[in-house]
Amino acid sequence: MKTLSGSQVLARSIAGAGIGFVFTVAAPRLQPVVKSLASIDGMTVIHARDETAAAMMADGYIRRSGRFAAVLTECHGRSLCQIAGVTNAWADKIPLISISLCEDQRPDANKGVNRWAYDANRVFEPVTVWRKRVSSLADAPKAFQDAVTYSQGSRRGPVHLDIEAGLLEREIEDEIPGLPQEGPVAHRKLTHLRTEGAESALAQAVKLLQTARKPLIMAGGGVKASGASLDVVQFMERYGVPGCTSMAGIGAIPADHAYCLGGPSYTAGEAFHAAIKQADVVLALGCSFSGLEGFGLPPLWSQKIKFIHVDNNPNQIGLNISPEIPVLGDVKTVLAQMADMLEASSFVAPDEWTNWRLFLSNLKRGRKTRLHNFASRPWGALHQGLLALEMGKIVEKENLVMVIDGGNTPLYAAMYGPGMSPRQTFFPFGMAALGGGLPYAIGVALAAPEKRVMLITGDGSCLYAVSELETIKRLNLPITIVVNNDSSWNMIKALQDSLFECNYVGTCLPDIDYARIAAGFGLHSERVKSADQLAPAYERAVQSGGPALIDCVTDCKNLPDSLLSFAMVEFEGAQINPVKLVKSLWKGRDMGLSRALHQASYVRKALVGFNPMAKRRV
Repeated sequence: MKTLSGSQVLARSIAGAGIGFVFTVAAPRLQPVVKSLASIDGMTVIHARDETAAAMMADGYIRRSGRFAAVLTECHGRSLCQIAGVTNAWADKIPLISISLCEDQRPDANKGVNRWAYDANRVFEPVTVWRKRVSSLADAPKAFQDAVTYSQGSRRGPVHLDIEAGLLEREIEDEIPGLPQEGPVAHRKLTHLRTEGAESALAQAVKLLQTARKPLIMAGGGVKASGASLDVVQFMERYGVPGCTSMAGIGAIPADHAYCLGGPSYTAGEAFHAAIKQADVVLALGCSFSGLEGFGLPPLWSQKIKFIHVDNNPNQIGLNISPEIPVLGDVKTVLAQMADMLEASSFVAPDEWTNWRLFLSNLKRGRKTRLHNFASRPWGALHQGLLALEMGKIVEKENLVMVIDGGNTPLYAAMYGPGMSPRQTFFPFGMAALGGGLPYAIGVALAAPEKRVMLITGDGSCLYAVSELETIKRLNLPITIVVNNDSSWNMIKALQDSLFECNYVGTCLPDIDYARIAAGFGLHSERVKSADQLAPAYERAVQSGGPALIDCVTDCKNLPDSLLSFAMVEFEGAQINPVKLVKSLWKGRDMGLSRALHQASYVRKALVGFNPMAKRRV
């Protein structure tokens, strides 16, 4: 009878669960498992430079491919390094399989703090939907099957498995019940839990929607998790309801769709602010209402709004907002049920809905014109909005996949970028939103080998995972990295400009040439300083045949106007001190009158709501 090592049992258990991609980091105790995994036909093992990046790569692969992937690390601090990446998956409901070794000896709380024997599952508990410690090889096959099952339940999200390190060195006879036989891995596709909403709740929801004067759809990350983006768009078109997305729901509704308010959340500007101030009924689909959406609460949102909150996770319903009608169920399924009810009642949207939608469309169009005209002015240095516009043209022309890093970068991308489909644009939303771009781009590129991936990142955020340039070069991935290099932590610096009287603390960076850094890793790279250099630089990047980096020198004096909305909910608790604001504007007058007027226009139209040029009809 054949003898198996513990490493072989674990490798076959992982493959048997349908997990075909494993992201890991070189570590002595992991080598037997990695070797066993690599011997399985169809299994791909990717080595990252660090554990945080490995978790993000796995997450990015899952988002694009719609298939399972795992991150595998050693124990102790190495397992804790996964937390930031796992939290991103948790925030966006991604079924990431997190695996780490742990010490055989269980932790003893009576011995105080022991960094060698802590309970990792307790650490991962707040950001995973299920956890298990594997103490026996006999438990391994079922543990991995359960991990895959629980990650796709109503509480969809990442799971964590602790594997006692001593199991790797054991040898057993091939008699473990449920252990898959040797053979190629069958890559398992993600599935959706299609739960229907209760008839009584749906009837109330439909009745409330029919009586609305100014309805609004808010699509969150749950729409993407449910695969319901097309269903939402069809519902909007069928009944003429305007819609927007949360930051986590970016791409759930194409930003350039006629019924969409624009970019996600507050990046849509005055259209978004007018909508959440004037809407009377909001159909919230898979939306958690985070701080980036002002929690769905006054003063950003009208206190008169009646929410219909649809989500398949009972823990999300009623989080922050108090829904008039909660509907527990899968977004795609519930939306179909509501459409059937509306159809059965021969409901026809009133003219008032058309006027409401056209009013918001007019605001969107005015904002787009204003933004494009402002970014295209002859500035002394490249405007970040113009950079986003030019890159957006390339993305549309070449049908690229785009990954957006954190900071001001996603604000410019959302304000100026093109409309993208849910599986074409990726912006990680959780704890590691800043600096996650490089590893996410690697995961997405591995899941889309037929596509070139464009990563838009900032100079500060690029440094978080700069060592992964070696991974990109080693794997020769078709990734073009575009660095918005304004020599500052500009999301923070811009708020110091606007709210703290230009008192800069830790936000000014030196002029770093990222093209030279990339060249040191063997990537094709160049530095550009004007808009007319961008398209030729991209063409040369593609012609290089491999990964490339374009370092774009931009103007640190610019800030996205929607950053003021961000400041209201994130830094000032929705309260901006008007005295400090005036003082800050005065001290920042060296940045130019036109910038101050541009900011003032946004404050007047979006935050104050004074916009006499907007018309109800167009």
